[in-house]
Amino acid sequence: MEIKKCMGCGSELQITHADQRGYARSMDHDYCQSCFRLKHYRDFKRVKARVDDGATLEFIDGFKGNIFWVLDIMHLNQSIHTGLLRSLRGKKVVLVVNKRDLLPKSVSNTKIEHAIMRALRDEPVSVMEIVYVSALKRETLEPLLPYIENDETAFVGCVNAGKSSLLNALLGNQNLSVSPVASTTADVVRIETGLGDVIDTPGLSNETELVDKISDDTLVSLSPQKTIKPTVFQIYEKQTILFGNLGAITITPKTTVNIISYLPLTLKRIKPERLDANLALEHEFMIENPEYRLRNWPQLEDKIDMEIYDLGFISIQGETVAVETYFDKSAVITIRKAMI
Repeated sequence: MEIKKCMGCGSELQITHADQRGYARSMDHDYCQSCFRLKHYRDFKRVKARVDDGATLEFIDGFKGNIFWVLDIMHLNQSIHTGLLRSLRGKKVVLVVNKRDLLPKSVSNTKIEHAIMRALRDEPVSVMEIVYVSALKRETLEPLLPYIENDETAFVGCVNAGKSSLLNALLGNQNLSVSPVASTTADVVRIETGLGDVIDTPGLSNETELVDKISDDTLVSLSPQKTIKPTVFQIYEKQTILFGNLGAITITPKTTVNIISYLPLTLKRIKPERLDANLALEHEFMIENPEYRLRNWPQLEDKIDMEIYDLGFISIQGETVAVETYFDKSAVITIRKAMI
């Protein structure tokens, strides 16, 4: 019997187990029930898939065509998967920088490219071209078309990098399942186009446990659809910036320090001694059952970005005496030289 797969996520369709992946009410359907509900009702959490990173990397290892490596510029460090970097060695790679439109136009592509090259400085990957794109602006995808015409092409990258969204925009339809929940694509999905075969692959796991503490509505808010207007805080004395009930960062400045937020959530300035009281309040951004951990950071450079996985990043500009973070234990935080 021929295996039929869901057009949205690539899962093998089945009509026997309603509580398992790939369930459809009829084998005549093109979508599993999860993707059907996502497509018509925006029911996100039903579509989270169990994905085998090893199988995806094995596919990439054996792939001979052009590879579009989709990197989410709002989650730069999180988008760099060590296993993927090994699999991309010696491949024909085009680096597709997604969600460029979320950053202000005043941020030049040159600055973004320098930040990416710093992040990849010690990695064994070479790219043929860097293309800046947005799924909401199809014209930004036109530089990809010659590669598709030239050879079989695969979209690869980490979870939520936007591979399926870009492919839907490129093809002019919404066949592939797209949601703010990681691991929507369950298997390799091959699509025949008038230009050439295009392949969508499952996102590689790099998400944290933080997303399991966030509601559906909040997940949607963390996927903005228009340019983020940066929020700036000027710090003259020891102060704390609150991230809802997720946690906070406390800065002791040596001189004036600017904190610039590119996060799609509202931050709040408070006095350090009021931290516990404020964490206990209701906020626009909330997580479930927070457990906090204090971390004191070593002396930081004059201009750094602090990336919070699954949220985005803030920039800290100016000399500091001390920086401490007090976040839920599930939050992963990294620092890098400032992109902007």
